[in-house]
Amino acid sequence: MLTISLLVAVFAATGLAQATIPEGYKAVYMTSLQDVKFVIVPKARTTGNTLVVKTLTSKPDQVWWLKGGNSTIQLADTTLCMDAGAKTNWKDMGAISIKNCTSEVAQQWNVMADGRVALAASSPQECIDLQYLQAKENNPVGLYACAGLGNTGAKDKGINWPLVNATAP
Repeated sequence: MLTISLLVAVFAATGLAQATIPEGYKAVYMTSLQDVKFVIVPKARTTGNTLVVKTLTSKPDQVWWLKGGNSTIQLADTTLCMDAGAKTNWKDMGAISIKNCTSEVAQQWNVMADGRVALAASSPQECIDLQYLQAKENNPVGLYACAGLGNTGAKDKGINWPLVNATAP
């Protein structure tokens, strides 16, 4: 019995015990339409780190909790959410980071059925963007007009993020 108790304590202390997904949310990988082998992740899982893309490994540290429509996008098993920063940052090439989850407008995203994810309060509408259309390790993820390159909208692969179910077996 002592062995089982010690194992449970070790798993909990190392973060291997998985938190419960908030009600109404789903666990997903946010893949890039430019190359679905790449997913959005923070440079590090601590507040203030900016977002980049990394090769999909299907590990828990690449999972986000979100739901369709307007909501926060939370890094799984943390209290950190995607944050677009001050309103002065809500422009093309603006950085996105992770910060402690709040109800601030900089953390409210509109997850659209067509694959775009827009900062809900931005006007004109700014979407999550794969900067320079480069799907490669550590390429930055930021903001770009939801109209996309040449007004192509969701057909612009840089602003389209197909969601892949992270809870599938």
